[in-house]
Amino acid sequence: MSLDVIVGLQRGDEGKGRFVDLLAGNYDIIARANGGANAGHTVLPKTGQAPLALHQVPAGIAYPDKLNIIGNGVYLDPPRLIHEIETIRDGGLAVSPKNLMISNATHLVLPHHILLDELREAGSHAQGSTKVGIAYVAADKYLREGIRLETIAEPKVLAEHIRDGLERVNKLLPVGKKLSKDDIETSTQDWLKAAKELQPYMEDTTEVVNDRLGRGERVLVEGAQAFWLDVNHGMYPAVTSSSTTVSGLLDGLGVSAKQLGKVIGVTKSVKSHVGHGPLVTEITDEKQATAVRGPLGKTDSEYGVTTKRPRRIGYPDLVELRNAIRVNGVNELAISKLDHVPRYGTTVPVATSYTFQGARRLTAPSSALALAACEPNYRNLKTWKRDISGIRDYDELPAEAKAFVDLFETELGVAVTRVGVGPLRQQVILR
Repeated sequence: MSLDVIVGLQRGDEGKGRFVDLLAGNYDIIARANGGANAGHTVLPKTGQAPLALHQVPAGIAYPDKLNIIGNGVYLDPPRLIHEIETIRDGGLAVSPKNLMISNATHLVLPHHILLDELREAGSHAQGSTKVGIAYVAADKYLREGIRLETIAEPKVLAEHIRDGLERVNKLLPVGKKLSKDDIETSTQDWLKAAKELQPYMEDTTEVVNDRLGRGERVLVEGAQAFWLDVNHGMYPAVTSSSTTVSGLLDGLGVSAKQLGKVIGVTKSVKSHVGHGPLVTEITDEKQATAVRGPLGKTDSEYGVTTKRPRRIGYPDLVELRNAIRVNGVNELAISKLDHVPRYGTTVPVATSYTFQGARRLTAPSSALALAACEPNYRNLKTWKRDISGIRDYDELPAEAKAFVDLFETELGVAVTRVGVGPLRQQVILR
């Protein structure tokens, strides 16, 4: 089997990007297959090198000899992607059609999708969206009214579609924010210019990936968002607009399950969430939550990569992880931010079960309504005072840190093979 997957097991922000970056050197192709500009991975390739804040480009871009693919399951925002490419180049890395390909079947986020998202988030039906148009491009896709990247070969058709969308949404905008004809035309032309710049990157990536797999090349697929934001299995309706599971990623790349090798599930020691939705183990003491979150601006602090919003903080939760492991078929666990556990205090409560409707359960109900009615049952573990960020040998960890990791393995039944003790590529303990 030549295709491995890294998938998030919580609500996003688990540190998937750094594990993709860590492993990418062992693969020929690194692919992104779901989500869009609403997702973010932060990668610190080398000590002293500026962090890469990636949103649509796969994390393998830090390796100059790897092919990066944006698959058909991604919702693509051309202007934001062009800006991201320019930022990556400013950091000294090469981006060209030689190391980046984009599926001709990926659906495009158009200007009116973003306006619709902004309108909803400003009203009573706000969902805590990143306001980059994802819900609306997804709606168009399933209404069979969407526009795919292949349409850039027909600029007149694409321009008309952009204008039409802006004119329809313009009728919904409040007085004072309505667009003039010049505004609409400027927006249309700016968007078209960005889209045309992507034409050299456009390929039938399903054909490329399957051909390369047939030649024995290795593929690493990175998941965007995470299990509990999956539109089918997550805490509906507080979810994203694509499938975040392994099966969704295979579909979003166009490969069959027979190619699947191992599935590495990523979880972090700190539980967090951006936006609305129930957080069963949420810390309501803002002083403690702030201490766990860390300072804004630090690479591994608990603030959204895309939005910079402070994340809601909770205690570690093994109950939700059981659902994610089961549906994704996880073979190995990677745990990030073990070095952050002492921020909880001298002890850390870890949820090992819930009480729901008077009964104890080991897995979580897959709806926001039911999750809101759950109460966590905790096991308290001691934390430690020692700085573990420089440790690379598992046996050198404090006994309390090993007990924390061992609890994950014992309760979840999956081996922990990688433990993150800092944000850098080298700050990982391999077991």
